[in-house]
Amino acid sequence: MAFEPPVNRTPQELVTELRGLADVHWETVWNGPPLPGKGLDMWCGQFGWTPTQFEYVLNVLTDTGGEFVLNARGGSWAPVQSLSHWVWGERAGRAADNPQVLAEADRVWPLYRDAVSSVLGEPAWDGAWDSISFPDELGEYAIPSVEDRLEDKTPYHIAYWELAAPDGALASLTITPAIGTADGSGIGVVNMHLDVYPRPLKIGRL
Repeated sequence: MAFEPPVNRTPQELVTELRGLADVHWETVWNGPPLPGKGLDMWCGQFGWTPTQFEYVLNVLTDTGGEFVLNARGGSWAPVQSLSHWVWGERAGRAADNPQVLAEADRVWPLYRDAVSSVLGEPAWDGAWDSISFPDELGEYAIPSVEDRLEDKTPYHIAYWELAAPDGALASLTITPAIGTADGSGIGVVNMHLDVYPRPLKIGRL
């Protein structure tokens, strides 16, 4: 997933987007859309989405103002690997301000995590970069080595929820710092994103 400039959606806006996904037929999403044209417009229309970008990945605008990215391997259209939504971000004015950026991430994390929980229930796991019980693996999510995770503080916070879907879809909320944020070697940036996956995540060391 490419690192994005900070965006700022409120916790309530995130709740609205999640409620909009409540009736989505996930099997149809994972099977993927048809190629651009009338078929794609009709496919997106059944979810209340409008396609906005078609190269490599499909970007859609929801009827509540959110933007989703449908990710597929190698720029293909199907199957869809995950649905992503950029939620919140913060950028430092200079590298010396990076600790304040991370502190702000700590401050807002429970607000957004609890917003997701108000729709999806309590998370199956919730922790930070230095959690002793950090999972060994999260399915399709690439977990850094222990050394890199502790050095780069990434993912800074992560939680995941099991969705009430017959195909075992899961959602995760993650705060990711840009390279150079943790050690002060660059101007700090942190971003929060919501992802929905089509397969159960395998959790270790819980």
